[in-house]
Amino acid sequence: MKRIILLSLLGQMMCLSMYSQVRMRDIFASAPDSVFPLLTRNNRLDCIDFIENKMPARVKNRLDNVVELLKLGDAYLQLRTSERSIVEMRLLSDSLMCLIHTYMGPAADSRVSFYDTAWKPVATELPCPAVGDYWQAVPDSLAREADSARRALADLTLTHIKASEAEPTLTFTLQTSELEKKEREVAQHYVQPLVYRWDGKSFVRQQK
Repeated sequence: MKRIILLSLLGQMMCLSMYSQVRMRDIFASAPDSVFPLLTRNNRLDCIDFIENKMPARVKNRLDNVVELLKLGDAYLQLRTSERSIVEMRLLSDSLMCLIHTYMGPAADSRVSFYDTAWKPVATELPCPAVGDYWQAVPDSLAREADSARRALADLTLTHIKASEAEPTLTFTLQTSELEKKEREVAQHYVQPLVYRWDGKSFVRQQK
């Protein structure tokens, strides 16, 4: 009898644990207006309902522009807020998430902020790789163009930051589209993305 009661209690605890897990759909639905000022709560709830029913998750925001929820998983969300802007949300742990706004103009440039799951801002240090960190070894024959590209990129530093759907990582891609043709051709071949993984305390660069 005691064994049956114990198994029953364990089952109830497991169920409570499952129901207490934070899901991205709930975080998105509870977002304050300050985070999505042009998107009402009803807009967000409609997006969730549409995508969960395998329908195009498009709604009109307060300015009557189309917004589309592109992806929604337990720990990841991608939202197209305009033709030139994307928002990503990624859970890094049970209590920490990042919000990434990326603007295309035409080169992509991203801004990252961090919150707990109740939308309280959290002070978290974001990696700030130097331009040289992105570069692989360049042959001597291209050294001149590479040096010129590095100097130009040091002034531009437009960076696309992309969250992973599958794991708590951020990929940093230095944008090269604003360079002159010869410099851009070299940079596009030798400038490589950098991946950082959240280890519970900080972002750690992943080595290839």
